[in-house]
Amino acid sequence: MTKHFGLTADFTYIVQHPKFEAFAPATMPNTDKISVPLARAGVYYNNQWLSLTSMFSYISKTNNNSTLNLQHGSEIKAAPLTYDIQTWGWTTDAVMHPFKGFDSHFLFTYQKPTYKKYETSITFNDGYVGNINATGNIVAEIPEVLIELDPSYMITKDIKLWTSFRYFSKTYANINEAYYFNGHWETFGGVNWQASKRLSLGCTVVNFLNHTGAKGSIAGAELITKDEAKGIKNQLMTGSYLRPFTVELTASLKF
Repeated sequence: MTKHFGLTADFTYIVQHPKFEAFAPATMPNTDKISVPLARAGVYYNNQWLSLTSMFSYISKTNNNSTLNLQHGSEIKAAPLTYDIQTWGWTTDAVMHPFKGFDSHFLFTYQKPTYKKYETSITFNDGYVGNINATGNIVAEIPEVLIELDPSYMITKDIKLWTSFRYFSKTYANINEAYYFNGHWETFGGVNWQASKRLSLGCTVVNFLNHTGAKGSIAGAELITKDEAKGIKNQLMTGSYLRPFTVELTASLKF
């Protein structure tokens, strides 16, 4: 549109067939075609020290074959299902070089990934019917807000100081949105030194703000509803944890 400002857009449409692993369960999978449309549109601005892009996007995928391992008491049964998934989002990405030696990258994403036609049920040996209806729910383990901040500075032409901050908003730990993990930051930082033409040294610090917490999903919790979750307290559940504070030293020698 101008020397520095412009518009950008693209559209991609992919058609697939089920992969071989879709036939692994005991039940016959849905063999209908899988369609994946992706549409994006936005604006960008570039000058000597800034490269900025902001875009809206939409993507969906039909006929996902899956098998849920549903747990009731000590009994676990497999429940096959075919579902759709879709999300729309807004992303802003900026790369900045405000002064010599300093670089910074900023990324902000807001997204809303949801399940469509996510329904299945299974009858257990005691007669209990486990029903799943997650249509319209946010996809488990996927945050709605993502933020990345990556500043770095060249102290000399051979020594680079860098940090990375990544924010993940609240994520649901089961399909029914009964359990969730609070938002959290993941932090990294370090120094890289190109000591010579052949030798490079580095020091990386993981989680230097020493944040603690959990993330991921909770195994065996697919059938738990929001009302049932209110009464669950002080029980051990499996999941994943944030990486602890760690210092890593590296050396690379090229011949």
